[in-house]
Amino acid sequence: MSEIFDPSICEAAACRFHARKDNKAKKLVKDESRRYVTRFTQLGRPDLAAEYVDSKAETRMTPEVALERIIEQNELMGVAFFNRGLQAARAVCRISIRNSSGRRKGFGTGFLISPNLLMTNRHVLSHDDYAANSIAEFDYALGVDGQPLVPKRFRLQPQRFFEHDPSNKLDFAIVAVEQVNQEGDQLVDRGWIQLIEQSGKAVAGEPINIIQHPAGERLQVAFRENKVRGPEGDYLIYLADTKRGSSGAPAFNDQWQLAALHHAGVPQKDAAGRWIKKDGQRFRRGIDDMNEVNWIANEGVRISRIVAEMRERPLDKDRRALFEESLNAPPEESLAREQSGTLASSAGVPPGMTIGPDGIARWNLQLTFGPIGPVATQNPQTPAIVQSVPVIDTQEPQPAPETPVVESVFEERGAYYNADKDQAEAKAYYDGIGTSLSKVARFNALNKLITQTHTTVFSYDAARHKHLYPWIDRHEDQTLHSLYSDEQMAEELFVAELLAFEHAIETTAASRGLEATGVSQELIDEIDAALEASSPFNCEHVVPQSWFKDQAERRAQKSDLHHLFTCESDCNSFRSNIPYSEFSDVEEATIIAAEIAAELALADPTLEAARPQCGLRDKRRFEPSAGKGAAARATLYFTLRYPGAVGDVKTGSKSEFVKSNVETLLIWAEQEPPSLHEQHRNAEIAKVQGNRNPLIDHPEWLRKIDFKKGFG
Repeated sequence: MSEIFDPSICEAAACRFHARKDNKAKKLVKDESRRYVTRFTQLGRPDLAAEYVDSKAETRMTPEVALERIIEQNELMGVAFFNRGLQAARAVCRISIRNSSGRRKGFGTGFLISPNLLMTNRHVLSHDDYAANSIAEFDYALGVDGQPLVPKRFRLQPQRFFEHDPSNKLDFAIVAVEQVNQEGDQLVDRGWIQLIEQSGKAVAGEPINIIQHPAGERLQVAFRENKVRGPEGDYLIYLADTKRGSSGAPAFNDQWQLAALHHAGVPQKDAAGRWIKKDGQRFRRGIDDMNEVNWIANEGVRISRIVAEMRERPLDKDRRALFEESLNAPPEESLAREQSGTLASSAGVPPGMTIGPDGIARWNLQLTFGPIGPVATQNPQTPAIVQSVPVIDTQEPQPAPETPVVESVFEERGAYYNADKDQAEAKAYYDGIGTSLSKVARFNALNKLITQTHTTVFSYDAARHKHLYPWIDRHEDQTLHSLYSDEQMAEELFVAELLAFEHAIETTAASRGLEATGVSQELIDEIDAALEASSPFNCEHVVPQSWFKDQAERRAQKSDLHHLFTCESDCNSFRSNIPYSEFSDVEEATIIAAEIAAELALADPTLEAARPQCGLRDKRRFEPSAGKGAAARATLYFTLRYPGAVGDVKTGSKSEFVKSNVETLLIWAEQEPPSLHEQHRNAEIAKVQGNRNPLIDHPEWLRKIDFKKGFG
């Protein structure tokens, strides 16, 4: 009995693979650029991440060249690599797929993502009827002595939790598993594989490691000969050998972080688009064996995209809690728990091997070494990074060097939010604003107040680097989130940009014989703009800079913290300068069905397109996936603070916010009341900039202000 197979999924994967292969002039998109920066910092090279960000504007360093500097130092893997792999393998199972009558339909691969949940492909468990009757078989494998292990079988429980992708685009299924099987085995004893929501866990050129049950066979691993080709939208493409992998298998990077959910092989195709066998002949569906196909690559669904999809789902409290467990790493004690009779210890410890308290296996071996190449020079602008080099010898093991800590740009400046104090300050701030004013009078009074109290105008780089990112835009958990996707942004990205910015200032000053403090603000602005343009994140102006009308106010408008938010650069570019709007269900379905490629959508702002993590867009409308309430209040604040700066332009070369859009913003602001994050922002901006956003302090004023007076 073979594994479950869906040729339509492989055909779609083949189309994506060959389209990418044929597009040789395709440039690296910002989504992938962000992935490289994240990956470099994960590999202990924030200096290289900073150098890469610094060089992107002039393309002095391609990501491939940068990655080579990492790979050439890491081809020798410590034996802990295998130990961690064995730990990961304990969470992988063969799924015996059965229908309601108990008849076996095939096999797939799955893996635990929490002490309760298992993940596989949707085409493996296509509906809850299959899930209710299927079995998860762990330890269907050979031990280190070559003898079969005793499988541990657990039933699935879709009635407790079952979520899948009905469109098959992301091709995932997540189902609950019984906690204790009939033999009394505890599911939690197996550990699990953590879901990491940040992207950038595997980039082009890196090895990918797949633990799988190919064709329902005993557990196997393909490692380090599968090279990542790169991301393609929601997918990760990796070149592989000719043996077909297993649907639902986990795909890991070399640190055994879960990067993708394997779901399809990519077949070789001829000029007519027909599949080719290993012998060069055309494959005949329904006649030839699938194992005869010449599989040239594999495709996995990016884990970050699956997490983003699950975050958007309206799960009830109990099911939400079950899913959130998957974002936590298993406790150390579960990984170190005795594993008698399992993959790691079916034959005991091999002769000559000892396992230290750090969990690393060591052998006494005599080795001959060749010449050692030059050590890469550290970037002088970044902290020195201690590289851990595995050594096998006959001496007592030495303590491992401390793991380098990447400095943060976070700066805690007192309590996150003191409600009593802030409410008292807000009451004093609005003292004098009458309660019975007309809409026009209230607009005028608030405009005068927030203009006169806007006492400090920052440079744009100071607004972002000294205030927004370090403290003002932080959420309660101290992290920064992208406005339109609510995706948490890796701290290393901000460290890398700041290091690159400071390095560029010093380099520019040195080239002109100046001190760093002698560089003009105009030149600093130019350097800052170039770095931000090439960064995987940037600062979103909810009122786009292209709309600013009054030149004298441009600096204040550009750096006004009330309408600046952290944002992924691809979401920022996807929105462009298109005004906010709302799409109907029919319009949304039409746009999603078109499935415009992300690269095309970013390159051509006239195309209708959808990016699940960013929102929907057409030529003159943009609806974000997240942050609607905050964006609405910030936009309405702007019309209060800078009347006349926004033009009521409906046609022509401009596509700006128009009076008819005000109602949409009012609805968004009412549907999403001010969050704790916004209240924190408002209070902290008042401390450094001087003024406040009245719509956060007094949401009841939304319908009592004539915002249309703010249009030019």
